[in-house]
Amino acid sequence: MILFLKIINALLMGYLLLLSLRIILTWFQGFSSGKAFDLLSEITEPYLSLFYRLKFLRKGMFDFTPIAAILVLVVLLDLINALLFYGRITFGFFFAAVLSAVWSGVSFVLLLFLIVGVIRVFAIIFRRNTGSAMLKVVDILIQPAVALVMKIIQLGKRAGYTQYLLLTVGFLFVFWLLGGVVTRRLVYMLQSL
Repeated sequence: MILFLKIINALLMGYLLLLSLRIILTWFQGFSSGKAFDLLSEITEPYLSLFYRLKFLRKGMFDFTPIAAILVLVVLLDLINALLFYGRITFGFFFAAVLSAVWSGVSFVLLLFLIVGVIRVFAIIFRRNTGSAMLKVVDILIQPAVALVMKIIQLGKRAGYTQYLLLTVGFLFVFWLLGGVVTRRLVYMLQSL
């Protein structure tokens, strides 16, 4: 049984590596062609296609499908490792693994928005060319978060984009920081059940 679990663990780790490689290579146009990439796509596409069916993972220009696919593999790896280490899986450990994976995905998205927001704040502070292509992309990326903050908090007519951007960056940082603390405590409590 232990040998079987170790083999499954190694296979899942290898597949997670292949999946991550495929996702990273799709970010660069030159690498997403050729026989090697085609083979990588053939290996990973059946698994990814399971998640493409979940429409709530795609919102506007954002596609969280790869993140969800990776997080499911991470949960499976956590469960296999728990079986290897403890010889059993409790409900608490299962829920802790799921909560940890969900927080990892949410934390990644919050951190992404936080970094993009900080880049935009620095561009405003140092008065960089707001017409540049990079800043246009940054504005497009951060806009959903700023729009949400504008919808929730009404600062009045005097408040402009910069104030809402600063508020958004602050909220993102606080949610990212507090979410990590709360999640770690909940995971620890669940694992002890």
